[in-house]
Amino acid sequence: MRKPKRIGVNIDMTPMVDVAFLLLIFFMTTTTFKPPEEVTIDLPTSNAEYKVPETNVLILSITRDGELYVQDDPRSPAQKLVKDQVGSWVRTERSRNPRVRMIVKADRNCEFGIMEDVMDILQAERTNRFVLMTEGEGAEKEGGGKALPETGAATPAGADQELAQAPGAATEKRGETWAR
Repeated sequence: MRKPKRIGVNIDMTPMVDVAFLLLIFFMTTTTFKPPEEVTIDLPTSNAEYKVPETNVLILSITRDGELYVQDDPRSPAQKLVKDQVGSWVRTERSRNPRVRMIVKADRNCEFGIMEDVMDILQAERTNRFVLMTEGEGAEKEGGGKALPETGAATPAGADQELAQAPGAATEKRGETWAR
């Protein structure tokens, strides 16, 4: 007995391609892109892998020239402040939301005295825990240098935590010496 000859099935792919292009157009038109930063800050590098939260944060930016900018949300525009206004700004924002986290974005070439003054102000406002934002060592920028990672690596800093040092340096913390 002979098997009957199979008839091939022909599927028209045009509707599937139409749906794919419609989805592509939909996502391209509804996606919001990260706006360019108003204040350019060249962050220091680190190996930290702490992911910075996107909500419930206060961002204090320090430029190379020592100018201070603040944001109560990563998507809000940066507002310029004088050093004397930082304490009242932190106090006001923390009274609105006591669980808010503080992030300090300091340029790698800003004077240390400005960062020291900011840390003194934060300590006076009893904000001893904050995150010092850094960039990952592997992120490359278009212009040749390093760029900020999308999420931002950060180094937690506080009253009892050491500052980042050069690789190979020893750090003393609570009587112990750690080699890096």
